[in-house]
Amino acid sequence: MGENFGTIRRIPGIYMMRRETKIGAMCEKRLFALLRLALWHGDEDVSVFDGMTEREWSDVYELSVRQGVMAVAFDGMRMLPEALQADFDNRIQWGYNADHAMKMYRRQLSVAEDVCRVFSEHGLRMMIMKGLSIAQYYPVPAHRQFGDIDIYLMGDYEKGNEIVAAHGTEIRYDFFVHSEFRIRGINIENHKTFVNAEVNRTGAYVQRELERLADGIRPLKSVSGAYFPSPEFNALYLTRHATWHYAREGIKMRDLCDWAVFLHNELPNMDVGEVMRMLRESGLERYASIVTGICRKYLGLGSSLPFSEDYPELVERVKDDIMTFENPDKHRDISFIRAFRDKICNRIERKWCYDLVVPDSFYGNILYSIGNYLSKPAKIFKAKL
Repeated sequence: MGENFGTIRRIPGIYMMRRETKIGAMCEKRLFALLRLALWHGDEDVSVFDGMTEREWSDVYELSVRQGVMAVAFDGMRMLPEALQADFDNRIQWGYNADHAMKMYRRQLSVAEDVCRVFSEHGLRMMIMKGLSIAQYYPVPAHRQFGDIDIYLMGDYEKGNEIVAAHGTEIRYDFFVHSEFRIRGINIENHKTFVNAEVNRTGAYVQRELERLADGIRPLKSVSGAYFPSPEFNALYLTRHATWHYAREGIKMRDLCDWAVFLHNELPNMDVGEVMRMLRESGLERYASIVTGICRKYLGLGSSLPFSEDYPELVERVKDDIMTFENPDKHRDISFIRAFRDKICNRIERKWCYDLVVPDSFYGNILYSIGNYLSKPAKIFKAKL
């Protein structure tokens, strides 16, 4: 690459990607500029794109892929003056893959509508969470990249599984909060619960609140017959879902874009006092404040919640972590002992996230994971369908 994003350094049992210099700062700056253009269509200082080389554009493209925002960044690139846009080869590659993302989105919509229709015929209501429902907030919904479709059948989890099984579709049950099945190549997660309520107090609190809020559903225009959650539900759910993944395995810029467009579109419809109460009582306020700070500073978000405190130093540290951390591959060709060791080493490497950012206990999380892996060793090697 023209800009070095770090070198692979060895820590016991695991490989991590770490930035050792600030050489990649300009590439990051350019990606953030493209995302701001794509998300808000506002004025932007485009001088950072002056005189870019083919290699530098390739670096921006590759970073956008790693961060799950390739198609959104492509929209931003196309909004630049023609003389500043990427070279021909990069535009072709970028455009081809953005078009593929759009085709995948349409395929997701088609599958979601088919599944929703089957459930509706049996009297079940289907709420769609995360991906497809968050995509509606983007200027180009089809360019919000995602894989799974997360659904909740309003308390009819078992009945939903029976309906799917009756159609001859295989269902997997080896997950904490949902079952999984696959329709035309698209993975669907049927949630029994919204979060893992057994792991700690935060999980139990969030699950109780989300159950209370679950009935506040609204029709999802993009999927006929489906629903999506209330703003209050999403504020709590998106925050808890992100904190669980952030400390354990990292998140991507896509997750921050989701939060930014969600707040921008739903803040006027939100019971802010209710949301702040839940964030504070659950211990999630600090994380939400940090992430909102990143969105405001780097993604150009003009909205905010009334947080009790700002965390400028953690805004920078978490932003750098999101941009540089690479979760180790989940190996399939190594021994149980090595896989177990690698997972523990990864948790130790990210202890600071538990200490400074998320409400979960580092040692409690380790003990909980050990108990689960010892009771069901196959979970170490589990993969998405």
